Amino acid sequence: MTRVVLLHGKNKTADDAWYPWIKAECTARTIECNVPALTTEEVPRIADWLADIDAVHPDEETILVGHSRGGMAALRWLEQPDRPVKRVILVATNGAHLVDAAGGDFYSGAYDFETIRHNCADIVLLHSRDDEWVPYVAAQYNAEHLGGRLISLENKNHFGMQSDGMVMREFPELLAEIVR
Repeated sequence: MTRVVLLHGKNKTADDAWYPWIKAECTARTIECNVPALTTEEVPRIADWLADIDAVHPDEETILVGHSRGGMAALRWLEQPDRPVKRVILVATNGAHLVDAAGGDFYSGAYDFETIRHNCADIVLLHSRDDEWVPYVAAQYNAEHLGGRLISLENKNHFGMQSDGMVMREFPELLAEIVR
């Protein structure tokens, strides 16, 4: 049975932005949706987030959804051999070859794209061209190296607080990729 593991972004919780809506929509479709509470330190450590992912036991029936830093954690988790998942959906996920201004260890060098592709052949990236935190070129770079399908959106910013000051509470484009 397909299930979703949704990895929230840095300084977020399961109750922020569109996360509760996605969980409710999955549940309404009898899709289990876990949103593990990842550590919320100002400078989170990747080892802590990887342990949190391990604790929910993703497997071949799992769709891993990662938003921002959660997407980076998903990719770092998939760099380990023999961690097959059904699908990966990355939302506003940065490239790891950049320098982390916050001083964290998520940016510890380029991703191991070959191992990630071995663990998951179905990779989708959702990115807004106006994202102020993660440049659009990061999505293009990740899509190219992951062999993923990039879905470009407009006026979604970083898929949280929008340019009009409103918080994004629904995310139908993501739901469509989960249920396809």
